[in-house]
Amino acid sequence: MRRFFLLTAPLLLAACGGSGEAPDNRPGAAAIEASESESEYAPTPAQRAGAIAAVERLFEALATGDGQLLRQVMDPSVVMHFSETRDGASTFGSSTVDGLAGRITSSDLPLIERMWDPLVRVNGALATVWAPYDFYAGETFSHCGVDAVTLMETSDGWRIVGLSWTRLQPPACALHPEGPPV
Repeated sequence: MRRFFLLTAPLLLAACGGSGEAPDNRPGAAAIEASESESEYAPTPAQRAGAIAAVERLFEALATGDGQLLRQVMDPSVVMHFSETRDGASTFGSSTVDGLAGRITSSDLPLIERMWDPLVRVNGALATVWAPYDFYAGETFSHCGVDAVTLMETSDGWRIVGLSWTRLQPPACALHPEGPPV
């Protein structure tokens, strides 16, 4: 028993200690982080933050129509795939980085995509981010669904190498817990 305590005490102390980061108070964040920490592919706090930041830079490129930022965060070989379900029928499509860059730079409206409760997994230089999202063209709701993003860590940070998503209409998917964008 004493040997068991000596072997497990450091693990218990580490589990009870703080990370020094501010708590994440988003709805569902505690459950997501608990789920991540239980996985053998749990990211470190820095890996989690870096992977999420790369996806957020993608969203920034959409909102600002910045094709150069889009190309900085996405590998040029990415082919994106989506599934859209309307009126019970599903269709599938794809796009390239150039195709997406063309759409965002020619849009008259900001394209607002927001994710929440991202689930992050990491193994070496490979990460995935899986998260529900909602999407607005300006102030007009367009669709929602789930993003599945694959990233590789490079000397310049995390870079998106794969992107797939579902495109649904409520009530088939949830909207952002904070309501429409401001």
